[in-house]
Amino acid sequence: MSDINVQTTPTPIQRNAFDVAIELTELHRSKKGMNFKAEDIEETFAKYYALVRVLESSSYDRLQELVSEDILSKLMANNY
Repeated sequence: MSDINVQTTPTPIQRNAFDVAIELTELHRSKKGMNFKAEDIEETFAKYYALVRVLESSSYDRLQELVSEDILSKLMANNY
């Protein structure tokens, strides 16, 4: 066999609004505990999905206006 040097470039994972809403719902459920009814899951997912869609279409400057100065200064201090 000959030596073949194959180089690949990893593609970053692209998550859509649905994926993010699912992850947030799972996080919410894990914090709330096992007493999480189906209706609660539906409502929680719908709220997170709507939130993600609004944030997706918002500008960076507009999103910064929604965050308090205290949180922004902490984020900047941590280089986020």
